[in-house]
Amino acid sequence: MAVSRPDGQELVRGRPRHPDVDAAIIAAALSVLVDVGYPRFTMVEVARRAGVGKPTLYRRWARKSQLVVEAMRTQMPGEAALPPDNVSDQLLHYATRLSETLTHTPLGRVLPGLVAEMATDPDLAAAYRSLIIEPTRQLWREAVERGIRTGELLPDTDVDFVLDALAGPLYVRLLITGAPADPDAPWLAVQLVLARYSASPAVGAADPRRTISAGPAS
Repeated sequence: MAVSRPDGQELVRGRPRHPDVDAAIIAAALSVLVDVGYPRFTMVEVARRAGVGKPTLYRRWARKSQLVVEAMRTQMPGEAALPPDNVSDQLLHYATRLSETLTHTPLGRVLPGLVAEMATDPDLAAAYRSLIIEPTRQLWREAVERGIRTGELLPDTDVDFVLDALAGPLYVRLLITGAPADPDAPWLAVQLVLARYSASPAVGAADPRRTISAGPAS
């Protein structure tokens, strides 16, 4: 008997799933996405590359949109501990990790096609937002809210705007302009945020090419 999971997968009661099979399927899904993109992605090809039968695949992921999002989620940086000290360094840390993910993993290569498909595939869009976008934004939100509580950021800081301002430049180049990724973009985005919302105008994340040191004025 199958029961639904929040991530859209199904759990089959009885014999437990084997993690090696799951890993093989995820690796195959990433391979197919990189080779042909989302529109030509098929569960049949994933099963072939993973060396599993279609029933094995469909017991785990009933629809291709579920499998694709699960594969993409493995490319996102994990919830590593926050770097110490201050909100500017924390935001720079998170923005840099996202930039590296979009630049150096399959997610960045397939995301433009994936976003186009989200416009006509509501299941894909909902799964992507709930499993990839929201967890990332929640980490960033906690850092901003912590900065407000510690007095590093102004009480009127617009948290959602800050999150959009940090991630926006990274996605614009990838999805809109097609320009090469700018390695300084995370630092520049943090500077723009701090120029408006830092409680101390002189405070900001240092240039990443030098020692990062920023914090509330004493």
